Amino acid sequence: MVELKERDIKTLISLVTEELNRVGRAREQRGFRDPAYFYHLLDTRNRLLTLPPDEELPSTISDEDWQEFLRGKSA
Repeated sequence: MVELKERDIKTLISLVTEELNRVGRAREQRGFRDPAYFYHLLDTRNRLLTLPPDEELPSTISDEDWQEFLRGKSA
């Protein structure tokens, strides 16, 4: 089980944003053939941005729910 607090969500958003920036820089320098990874990161960051603040989060998120979230199966 994973408990997410607002600072945890912000940390995840920062990490995903940093990876988006890295991928964007690599794309500018070399181009890329399959932009799927970039768009997956963008979708993941957008989903993290829509998570509610601490007081509205469920107390825990199951491993299965977390995996579904990362795969894009949950809103």
